[in-house]
Amino acid sequence: MNAHHPWYVLSYAMSKESAILEDCVEQLQEIPEGGIAVLPEYVANSIENSEIAFTKLREVCIERKINVITTLNIIPNDLPHAEAGKNYNTLTVFTKDGEVHTPQAKITPQSFERKQYDEKFPAINVGDYDYLNIVDIDINGEKKKVLFVICSDMYTLMAGIQNIQDLKVDLCIVPGNFGNGAEKAVYRTLNAFRQAGIFETTIFANPYQKLKKPTHTPLVQQATDYTSRDQAEETVELTDWDRIQLVKENVAIYPDEQVPSFVHMASLTTMDNGRMTIGMSRLAVDVKVDKYPKVIYF
Repeated sequence: MNAHHPWYVLSYAMSKESAILEDCVEQLQEIPEGGIAVLPEYVANSIENSEIAFTKLREVCIERKINVITTLNIIPNDLPHAEAGKNYNTLTVFTKDGEVHTPQAKITPQSFERKQYDEKFPAINVGDYDYLNIVDIDINGEKKKVLFVICSDMYTLMAGIQNIQDLKVDLCIVPGNFGNGAEKAVYRTLNAFRQAGIFETTIFANPYQKLKKPTHTPLVQQATDYTSRDQAEETVELTDWDRIQLVKENVAIYPDEQVPSFVHMASLTTMDNGRMTIGMSRLAVDVKVDKYPKVIYF
């Protein structure tokens, strides 16, 4: 275990889906019994490879008695308010006991996640979701409240929720697949929410890219961040005006049809001091705060 907590924040190298899964499974061999591994978004993004990853990750968790968190393109088994038979970018929690929970789905899928604009790009085709669900977890008898924020759903913290006090939790966990530069916007936003006392601890996982030439610019930047609020510091109020400023400083908005792939999206994330992206189709989403009805036992 880590010295003070059971969380292990991992990354993976962007590649074809089979290679990503192999990379993740290899890293999971190093997680000690009872550990909780947080992987970036989309260990697999196609339906076929998500099914393969689902089976393999559950198998590894049972064999090694560990827990894993990531997202997959699957039909969730117990997601509140899910539309029957619909695939979502689904937050998937595998426990050491073989249980699988799907307490959250992505609210702001990017344009190319929602629709395949060209056959040369991957067919993901996930549905939209309109809820942020507070989740109760139990780690060896220690109870905590968690909010899972999938990648660009960071935007909903700034502009999708009327009362941010509804989001007050012990842990905010962000499995990301942010384009290069956007990770800076994530750090800035999470820091503001920690300082306000909305989140006590934040966890952020993002993949990286192995470059063939060091002079090339990567599409993504690695993140394996675990940060807790300094309890000795006074909280700093986060007003609605402050949240408007976060949007202005950290978000790039685009017409969906102009961003048909991840590479197109990554051309926007390096703007200014780094920006996360939101398609026009999800800009005005009205997010409702709800609760996942089960306790997740780690």
